[in-house]
Amino acid sequence: MLYGSLNYHETAAGHQFSAAPVGVGYFFNDNMNVGINYGFNNAYTKALDFTDHSHEVGPFYSNTWPLGEHFMLIGQVDAHYIWGDQHVVNASGGMVDGSYNGFLFRVYPLVGIDLGKGWALKAKVAELSYKKKHGKDAVIPDDHEVITGINGSTVGLGLSKNLFF
Repeated sequence: MLYGSLNYHETAAGHQFSAAPVGVGYFFNDNMNVGINYGFNNAYTKALDFTDHSHEVGPFYSNTWPLGEHFMLIGQVDAHYIWGDQHVVNASGGMVDGSYNGFLFRVYPLVGIDLGKGWALKAKVAELSYKKKHGKDAVIPDDHEVITGINGSTVGLGLSKNLFF
């Protein structure tokens, strides 16, 4: 299976380009697959002259439950290594660069529509995740983030293609 979502968003405040994430997996039976996925996010905020280039890569496990002939419910778990760099304003108002790394654990449900010939449209409808970030430089503090529920940051739409061998 190949899947993914590419996103571009631009406003007067800045822009963002990301893959959230793209992946390749192998079905080891009709409903379960494992694989690896990669995501990135390049964000720029004009007002602060702030840039963030982040990456994530790691394995995933997914299970699919058919809901009739054309619909499916999917549960997915991701375990990722994260890294990135930021261009930020420090406490004295100067611009400095820093980098970070850490991990991300994410679990989420998706609803899928079978489009035929191995194609499916999938919508992520919620998320529960934990991200731990460790700043490699003093300018980027250690941080953690919990995302839960249904909101704009947890909803997504993507496309997948099953390849039959």
